[in-house]
Amino acid sequence: MEEEEVEPESDHDPDKFTIRLNGQEDLEARLREFKDACDAHEKHTKVRRRRRYYHMGLVANVVMDTTHEELRRMLEHGTYTFHVDMVAYKPQELDVMLETLNIAISAHADERELRTATGLALEINGDCCRVGRLRNNCSTMLARGSVVTLTTDIAYRYAGFKEILYVINLYAYLASIRLNDVLLIGKEVRGRVVKTLNEALAVLFIDAGLLSSYDFIELPRQCHALAPEVYPELFNADLQAAAARRANYVILPKIRCKNFLRAVRMAIKDQYNFKLIGCIDFEYVRSNMLDLLGIIKLLDYIWIPDMFSVNCCVYNYIMEDALPIAYCQRTPVIGTVPLERCNDFKRFELHEFLWKIDAIHIQKSPWCNKYPLIVKNLMPIRDFHVGVVQTQQQLKSILTSYQTIVNFIIRTIATIECQAIFVFTKCENASVALARSEIYCPVYMMLPLVSDDDENTVKCKYDLARTLHLRRNTHPVLYTPELNECSYSPIEFGVDYMRRKGCVEVGDFVVTLEVGKEQDDNVVLGVGEDVCILRAFYVAPVFNCEKFKYGT
Repeated sequence: MEEEEVEPESDHDPDKFTIRLNGQEDLEARLREFKDACDAHEKHTKVRRRRRYYHMGLVANVVMDTTHEELRRMLEHGTYTFHVDMVAYKPQELDVMLETLNIAISAHADERELRTATGLALEINGDCCRVGRLRNNCSTMLARGSVVTLTTDIAYRYAGFKEILYVINLYAYLASIRLNDVLLIGKEVRGRVVKTLNEALAVLFIDAGLLSSYDFIELPRQCHALAPEVYPELFNADLQAAAARRANYVILPKIRCKNFLRAVRMAIKDQYNFKLIGCIDFEYVRSNMLDLLGIIKLLDYIWIPDMFSVNCCVYNYIMEDALPIAYCQRTPVIGTVPLERCNDFKRFELHEFLWKIDAIHIQKSPWCNKYPLIVKNLMPIRDFHVGVVQTQQQLKSILTSYQTIVNFIIRTIATIECQAIFVFTKCENASVALARSEIYCPVYMMLPLVSDDDENTVKCKYDLARTLHLRRNTHPVLYTPELNECSYSPIEFGVDYMRRKGCVEVGDFVVTLEVGKEQDDNVVLGVGEDVCILRAFYVAPVFNCEKFKYGT
């Protein structure tokens, strides 16, 4: 008889079991590993929950000694808008700065999967009077009792001396200046007019002080001395130069005269495609009781460069009058925070000022000649679980105002530990509606560039991305069909792409919004297919077939 084949004993035989000598120790070790894994997961979850912040737009001031490496680091840290003072540099120097900036942007765009929409803001002179560049671009000390000639001779534009200084736009005010008028140059120097000529002034200094290149000069009757027909002579050349350099924004400093601002606004609207950033002289507007609301209505953005160097009355005027008006008019606010060292941010991160601005203007530190790239994450100081309705009228209009609907949705889902919000919309007003809400998680605005888009559509999407770069909370995501290999919808692509980048993980709670289209500057909700769709879900695990789709 053939011997029956004896099957080898298996460890998984249900009728038998094996007793190991160290079974208790092995069980305890596995329990410890499981407990350590649970603790690590809980710790990681707590860390992610603490990563709630106000994401704010960043504007960087580019100067002559800004290097290519500094520009690259700023682009990597989310700075996509750059400010250049077109008055303070020669045309050749300005072209060199812009060329360096374009090279850095091109190099960054080649390394990045998503498209980059950067903005260039050029500062013009407007109706201000400013000192030209001093010899060797060095500051000088003006003594009391000395006499200085203020001239309109262009030969001294970039080579002024202690005895003779060139003043920009002085030719427009010479007819209105009288003997014994008192002028203020910069913040310290004060002088009296002792002689008037056809092309120059002689000034005797009463108060001594330090004088630097391009300091502003305060003239008597400066806002009211110009005739309306003279306005175009002061800004036409600057606007043409900004258009030749393909600027996206124009910065107008020391705004005092509403009529002059209206003339600039109309010229930009009729001939150019700029956004107007205004730097309002709040001290002058407050002391003369000017129409602040009318000035803000003419601006696309407000820039406050001297927030922390004004007196208490002007500071209260900005906080109690200017910022509420800007909020009601939905005008974004850019603020300069004086950061010099890396640890200076700790003095400002809990400041009330940061809760009322949309973008931070950063510049090189005079202490270390570097940019403080530490303003990416602004930790909140308010309890995100608390949602407060300011007025009863907001509850009454919740069905008619998309702004209130967005606020209601965000305040409602804030108690569920939302990790990200994904929005797809073609409406600029609905896109920026999320910008001033109290959101403590990233808001990704999906902007797909499809093959059917014409030139105007592509331009509109890039303009919307630049707009969102100067708004708080929002992250525009510009992508091409080549990056969307699986032909996902915009919302699905955003969730999948951000998961690959590590921004969202399996089990995170995210919210998606699809907002209605824009119609005659108003958003139509609930009519036909143009509705506001809200979906909330947890991020699902990656399928086995998709784990190696992207080579990771």
